[in-house]
Order: sequence, then structure tokens, then C-alpha cells
Amino acid sequence: MNTVIHTIERPETGLLAKQILNQNGFVCTHYTLKPGADTELPTSMSNDDQMLYVLEGEVAVLARGVTTLLKAGSAMLMTAGKAVELTARAETPVRLLRVEIPPRQIVTPQIIRPGN
Repeated sequence: MNTVIHTIERPETGLLAKQILNQNGFVCTHYTLKPGADTELPTSMSNDDQMLYVLEGEVAVLARGVTTLLKAGSAMLMTAGKAVELTARAETPVRLLRVEIPPRQIVTPQIIRPGN
């Protein structure tokens, strides 16, 4: 029996990620998208809403069937658990921040009355 082993390499996504904050429910990840790259944003494990902010470059964001063009200084809210595709629109790298925003918590302070 003649067997041949084929190795399939994963295609490079063109997306580099680095988590820069994970504190008090806030998670912030810095992404760099290579010029001309077209990739899916990794799905977050959190069920919290998210904000995508463009630091540098121009990117097309496909979310919920709608494509939104974002330039440096622009942001958009994203629903957790939904697939998001990114396409770099210029010949320079795109730098993005994804901030996962935890739900608001209302803290009611304990009331202490004199004489109790």
C-alpha cells in the first residue's frame, strides 16, 4: 500500500493581536491588520457589548450584513457573539482597539444612622 501524507498549512490571517488591558470586566485588545488583508475578527468569549476604535488607517467592517467604512479616529459598537469581517482599505497597516464593555453595576451604599 502506497500512502502519501499531505500537510495543509493554515493561511496567514494578516491580523496580529495583543491584549493590553484586562481589569474590572474591561478587556482591551490591540489589533494590527496588514495592508490589503481580509480576515474575520476573533470572536470574544465575553457576552458584553464591544467597541471597535480605529487608531490608524482605514478599514471596512462587515457586521450583521452591513459594511461600515471606518477611518482613524472613528468607532462603532458591535454586538457580542456576532461574526465581524475586517478588510484593510489602504496600502498601510490598520491599527484597531477592541474594548469589551461590562454591564453597568449599580452599587447601593449601606446607610448607617447615628445611634444604631
